Amino acid sequence: MTLLYILTFLNIFWLGFITYGIYRKNKLPKETIAVAGNNNLKINVLRYNPFEDIGGDQSFILTFLDQNNSGVIISSLHNRDITRVYAKPIKNGEGDNITLSKEEKLAIVKTIKG
Repeated sequence: MTLLYILTFLNIFWLGFITYGIYRKNKLPKETIAVAGNNNLKINVLRYNPFEDIGGDQSFILTFLDQNNSGVIISSLHNRDITRVYAKPIKNGEGDNITLSKEEKLAIVKTIKG
């Protein structure tokens, strides 16, 4: 059980490290951040069920986009045995050199439309 806690901690640590790296790579200039404070930052949560044999919408996608539809999405896939969390960069409403699932694409569209 202790090994499970250590692995969970390491997963959370690496997720934070990767998310921080994506943030630094896509860091907005100060002028843009000031504008984003005026409701130009679009945030959306999409809950869904990726597996037919598991009930409930326990998985989710959290989307953060700026006025250029660039930002980051954080996806959490939950099943009976494990939960996986992914952070993916977004540029102009599409994956930045990364493949997006159909649910992630839907979350981006919903975020852009408001």
